[in-house]
Amino acid sequence: MKTGERARHRSPQMTYEGVRRVIQRTYPAYDVEILEGEYHIVAPHDMISSNIVMRLGWLLGSWNASRKLGNLFDSNGGLVFPDGDKMAPDFTYVSRERLPVIPRSFAHVVPELVVEVRSSRQTERATRRKLETLMAKGVDVGVYIDPRSRVVEIHRQGRTPVSLAPGDRFELPDILPGFSVVVDEFWPE
Repeated sequence: MKTGERARHRSPQMTYEGVRRVIQRTYPAYDVEILEGEYHIVAPHDMISSNIVMRLGWLLGSWNASRKLGNLFDSNGGLVFPDGDKMAPDFTYVSRERLPVIPRSFAHVVPELVVEVRSSRQTERATRRKLETLMAKGVDVGVYIDPRSRVVEIHRQGRTPVSLAPGDRFELPDILPGFSVVVDEFWPE
């Protein structure tokens, strides 16, 4: 299957893990998500988008180390939403209030913050659609990052997205109180 192709879940024997193993035998770097009962193959990141996810993780991780307000996850840590969909945002922040114990599986939780970073293997439309889907599932804040055009947008439920320009500060005081970083720090040097 090519990236973006859909396969309808028809066989009770074909579990999520079974489909994932089959896909990864041929395409080891790819992953699988379930949206509305359909399997979606997810392309891996390129080095720049992966670096941005790591930078964001390092910046937020450093801020969170002494506060211990929540936990940070990359796309290897997935979420199970109340409707049964399984998704793995590029970056996720979940407060300890919503997820007091980290499970050894996908977490059954709606996070406060998700970030989707467009890679060279993804279209803008696909990346934005995934962020919109995550927001529709109740995520409080979604961030869209496009390294190619250096776009950073903050999306909130029921509000117009806020675009950040070079030199602007990335802050989410209601979710990450006291965290503030200039968006220029997201970009690889």
